[in-house]
This record gives sequence, C-alpha cells and structure tokens, in this order.
Amino acid sequence: MAVVKSFNGFHYSLDLLKNKSFERLAAPPYDIISERDKKRLTDDPDNIVHITLGKNEKGYEEAAQLLKTWIQQGKIQRDPSPSLYIYEQEYTINSQPERKKRTGFVGLVRLEEFDKKIIMPHEKTMPKYSLDRLELLRATKANLEQIFGVYNDSTGRIDAILEESKTSENFLFQFEDWQGTLHTIWRLSDQNAINQIRLFMNPRTIIIADGHHRYETSLMYRQEIREKLGDPMEPIPADYVMMTLINIKNPGLLALPTHRLIHGLPENQIKGFFDKAKKYFKVNLFANEKEFYEYYQNAPLMTIGAYSKVEEIWGTITLKKPEIMDQIMETENVNRYIDTCILHELIMKELLGIDEEMQKNKDYVDYLRGTKDVVQVVKEENKYQIVFIMKPTPLDDVEKSVLHSQRMPQKSTYFYPKVWSGLVIRLLED
Repeated sequence: MAVVKSFNGFHYSLDLLKNKSFERLAAPPYDIISERDKKRLTDDPDNIVHITLGKNEKGYEEAAQLLKTWIQQGKIQRDPSPSLYIYEQEYTINSQPERKKRTGFVGLVRLEEFDKKIIMPHEKTMPKYSLDRLELLRATKANLEQIFGVYNDSTGRIDAILEESKTSENFLFQFEDWQGTLHTIWRLSDQNAINQIRLFMNPRTIIIADGHHRYETSLMYRQEIREKLGDPMEPIPADYVMMTLINIKNPGLLALPTHRLIHGLPENQIKGFFDKAKKYFKVNLFANEKEFYEYYQNAPLMTIGAYSKVEEIWGTITLKKPEIMDQIMETENVNRYIDTCILHELIMKELLGIDEEMQKNKDYVDYLRGTKDVVQVVKEENKYQIVFIMKPTPLDDVEKSVLHSQRMPQKSTYFYPKVWSGLVIRLLED
C-alpha cells in the first residue's frame, strides 16, 4: 500500500521572484551537473546548487547554514497549508518540432523497504554516491531534491484530477530552462482532491525511475533517527520522503538510452573487437556513420551499435543465440535479454575483460545520456577507444523487472526530462 501525504512545502518566495527570474534559481539534479553547468549555475548566489551539490571545502554544514539563512531572509518561504504540487514539463527532444507534455505531482511518500514490494528499484546503484547524499541529509535535515517515481494507472484518474487543478488560482511559477523545457508548478491544497489522489495511489506500486541513491539514503537516515528515538510507534518525519510521481501511461513519459564509452584499456583488447564478437554475435560493418544509422534504426532485437575509434570501424552486433544469456544469467533472470545486460555481461565482461567492479568504479567506462551526440563526443575526446550506441530500454521491460524484484544494470534507463531541483523543498524538522 503506497502511502502519499500532502505537506507544507518550502519554495523560493514570490517576492524574490519579482526581481529575479526563476531559471536563475533552479537547477538539474546534482548528479548530472557538468563542470560547465556548475559554473553557469553558481554564478547566481541564490541558485539551489549552492545547497544541493553539498560538500565543499567546509564540508556539508555550510550548505545547511545557507538553507537556514535563506529562510530567515525570506528568500525561501513556507506554504501555509498542506499541499501537493502539480509539476508539468513541456519539452522537445533532439530538435524535433513536436512538443511533448508530461504532468505529475510532488508529495510525500512513506518509505518502505524494498522487500515489501511497495516501492521498488529497477537499477543497480553505486554505494559511494548514497553516502554523499546521507551526509548532506544529516546536515540539512531536508529533502532538497525530489526522487522521481512512476506508477501504473491505466484509468488515468489521477492525471484527470491534476489537469482539472491547473487553474490560475493554483498557479505558483513557471520558467524555461536552457534546454528549452518549460517547467510549471501549481499548488494543490484542495483537501478533497488530495484525498482522491491518496486513495487512488493506495493500491499501487511505485517504481523508482530516478533517484535510487537518494531513496537508499532516506532509508538509512530513517533507521538512524528511529534508533536515536527508541523506534517510536507513531510516525516520524523521517518515515517520509519527497517524490515526484508520474503515471507510467502518461504520453509525455520518455525513456532514452545511455551510451557506454570505453577508455583506458590496453589497445590489444580493443583491436579486432568485431572479429572477437563473431563468437557470439552476427556482425555487420558499415562504410560510414550514415550507413550505420540507416541500418541501426530498424535493426533486429538484441542488436547493439558500436564504433571502434581505434580502428575507425562502424558496426552492429546482433546476438546469434539468446540461449547464451540463459547460461550466463540463468533463466530466472527476466532481464537477461535486454540490451544493457547483453552489453555488461557478455561484451564488457567476456570480450573486453571489464568486470562489474570496474564498471561501478568507472575505471574504463563513461556513460553518456541519449540527448547528446555520442559520436561527436567521441571525436572530440581523444581518450575514448570504442563506444557502444544503445537503444532505449522499453518501459514494459522496466515493469517486468520490478514485478520480479530484479534490478537492471546501472544506467539502463534515462527518463527525460529530468525532475529539476529548487522547485519545492521539504524540511523534516518543519
């Protein structure tokens, strides 16, 4: 039973927004901010990244003190009544003319251990990132960024309530980010509408789409606080975490691929890659990038694109016999035929010798989101040896994986657009 609650959110004050545009204050999630983006965002002393990035030379306490100062100065204000927050994103992808629209809501969700199968992960995580977020949570005692969750509501009842509630009376703010995505927030305080949403969410499972580390951090923090308090019977603020929830049937929900870029391997492990791949794969080679993409767009299932920069060869590799994945991962694993599993288990481990620990440490693998031109990056960066060009993981496969309590390899999905930070903050001590 997924338990959802409204809350008194904190957000940038409407007085501050009279003198400063919101796009100067909001930011992408901490883990996708590049050095170039960081410079652009930190130029404004009031941008949320000064808190969400966390650790600096003075540790995490400076971020916590800054949040308190902004509240005391009135830069951030507290909403007077418990609310849910409607969050709409209107965007285009890769310069396509069609604009898509995705709507969800921000609320508090009761934390549940994964074995209860109420809130479920779908990807493996890298523990060192969870520890960083735990230190920031301990210092600020606040949910600064929303975890992104999806649920399945084929009836669309929650979506209908959200659409009806997009009124001028509920409007809070709107801004356009540098990628052209239009973000709009409405405050939903109507108790009847909130109760209906809570009721409709009750029987549903929530899949963590983005923010696995932050969710695991919140579980650790809840345990710490409950132990300090003697594990009280009554609910405590640390039992809940702020999430943005979106219907997996929402037509604006888009999953993009994450490409893999290999670097740092001895050159003899890269040379002759396509010949080595013939042991397990049918190999097609192409004269150039154009020919490659023409074929790859409609390639068979279990096909992965590859460009060897070392040998300047374009190609695709298609698994000859799916049974090989049955042997490597066993038939109980429902993820064994998805492209990222084939890549990580068969190509990286078997053909290139990059084991799971190396993948986690990113010693030899960089990950690049599908909104960026992976080939252009490879051409500009001399360090890359071979790039694997991926297709999106179907959402049906994500649901199937979660249903069987199994996790895909890290970065199997990239839900787009990201849920931005600085829109709503939740203070656990409030």
